[in-house]
Amino acid sequence: MSYLRSAIWLLLFLATAAPLQAQIGRVSDEQRKKQNPQNDQRAIDEQLANQYYRNQEYDKAETLFKQLYEKTKQTYLFQQYVDCALILKHYNELEKELKNFQKANPTYQKSQVDLIYVYTLDGKTDKAERQFKDLLKALPDAAPLIRNYSNNLQSRGLYDMALAVLEKGNTLLGGKESFYMEQANIYHSMANYQEAFRYYFLELEKNPGQYTTIKNRLQTLLFYDVNNSISDELRIALLKRTQEKPDNLELAQMLVWFATQQEDYDIALAQCQSIDRKTHDQGGQIINLSGICLNNKQFDIAKEGYQYELNKGKSNPYYGQALTGSINAKYQQLKAANSTDTKAYERLSKQIEESYNDINTNDLTKLTVTQADIMAYQLGQSDEAINLLTKTLDEVNSKQDQATLKLKLADIYLREDEVWEATLLYSQVDKSMKEEPLGHEARFKNAQLRYFIGEYQWAESQLKVLKAATSKLIANDAMTLSLVIKDNLEVDTTGVELNKLARADYRIYQQRDDEALALLDEIIANGNEVSKPHAMFRKSEIAEKRKEFETVEQLYLQIVEQYPDSYMADAALMRAALIEQNKLKDNELAKKHYEKLIDDYPTSIYTAQAKKNYRKL
Repeated sequence: MSYLRSAIWLLLFLATAAPLQAQIGRVSDEQRKKQNPQNDQRAIDEQLANQYYRNQEYDKAETLFKQLYEKTKQTYLFQQYVDCALILKHYNELEKELKNFQKANPTYQKSQVDLIYVYTLDGKTDKAERQFKDLLKALPDAAPLIRNYSNNLQSRGLYDMALAVLEKGNTLLGGKESFYMEQANIYHSMANYQEAFRYYFLELEKNPGQYTTIKNRLQTLLFYDVNNSISDELRIALLKRTQEKPDNLELAQMLVWFATQQEDYDIALAQCQSIDRKTHDQGGQIINLSGICLNNKQFDIAKEGYQYELNKGKSNPYYGQALTGSINAKYQQLKAANSTDTKAYERLSKQIEESYNDINTNDLTKLTVTQADIMAYQLGQSDEAINLLTKTLDEVNSKQDQATLKLKLADIYLREDEVWEATLLYSQVDKSMKEEPLGHEARFKNAQLRYFIGEYQWAESQLKVLKAATSKLIANDAMTLSLVIKDNLEVDTTGVELNKLARADYRIYQQRDDEALALLDEIIANGNEVSKPHAMFRKSEIAEKRKEFETVEQLYLQIVEQYPDSYMADAALMRAALIEQNKLKDNELAKKHYEKLIDDYPTSIYTAQAKKNYRKL
């Protein structure tokens, strides 16, 4: 009972105490207002001053901010007064007020800087220099204060003085801390890139942990390098610094990164190998760089990188990748040259057979795919290639490896007119790797197969989805094939010309070029405005394989001249320029056509590469 009685009394007390407390609170608020009416007036005046400033009534704002500061001695109010006086160019009065403020606030850095700024704006350069010398002379040996002085000077656009403060700070701190990064940033904002690079490199040498930050800043700088001038300066600066500091690994890595960005793969590989000889830890990077070279058709450099890793012996953990990559580079180089040297392909096939014991299961799939490709497409051994792929499929467990092998198996079936075997395999890969690049590739190849056999509606439905594929190559291929189908059917609803095109494309895929040429010549002679440029493009590709380079150039330029609005025109112009540059060795003509591509087709996917090639020439 006593417990219950106590609880009741507590509840009654709380119920009466809450209103009483609220009443006391209201009385206290009213008393405070009566006791501090000046606080309310100050808040009103401050709001009014800010309103004047926002309305650009700077003379009224200046007067009110000054009065408020004199009453309160609040620094931020004085600073707002300074900003108004600067806008109004009341330099003489501001000089006097700043001096008075400094006497009262000798450690407040911003007012010291503002006085220098006022002298500079008023043309009193002698006074500005004397004031800055006094500031520099009294500069404290504390990094935060030094940075604060520099930041204040930068905010007023006094960059040279900000740099001088940081340089004095480097001396004062004697290496305990440096301001190289801040100096680089200022030079960067001044577009003095040579000095910016110098200080970035000094920072990198002192603080290797800044590598990623500096690389990202240089990457941003290069992104906005419209005329390639900044990249030229960076190349010179990096080469010079790495020669001066050959043992600095971060600088060497920076050069590898930059050279790769600029597609100077020979420099990148040489530097990477140099680092590896010192650290013995660049195997992965050399393999990766060799792969990049291979993708960019820099076959000799790729082979050199792979061979470097092969020379380390079979105990090297990257030996299998190097062996697989080396063989693939040799094969891709032969294909790119349209070589018909059967003996060379046989030697490569034999090397693959001898290499199976020296690789692990991770590299088995890649090597098998290369071997099957050589057998089917170069040696006329399609049945053997199919048996090899089928056998290897039973030996691998990885879903990725199985999909890769099935794709190649489907390609060979399609080459041999086994259309339904091919479409079944493509569909399996599409289903199992639906959102993966391999799945997108399988879907595109299945759509292409349907195009070959005249099922255009089915093909278009798949291509429509693939236009948004993550792989740019697949998306672009899907877009091009979709346009071929759509544009031809719009011009000729019967599909007669499109059927000829599809059959010709299928024959090219099957390496039955003579049959394809007969169909293409028929289209060029009698086709419509949509089918003709496509047929001419395909004919020029066959001529290129046969190394008839003058014919190739003429056909590509004929497309540009006769069908400038065709979706094939920009690609034809790019191909013509590449033939002129690399095969006909006519750099002036190549430059002319790169320039035309840049000017006439600015949104083309080839424009960026055309700009690079043009600059190199």
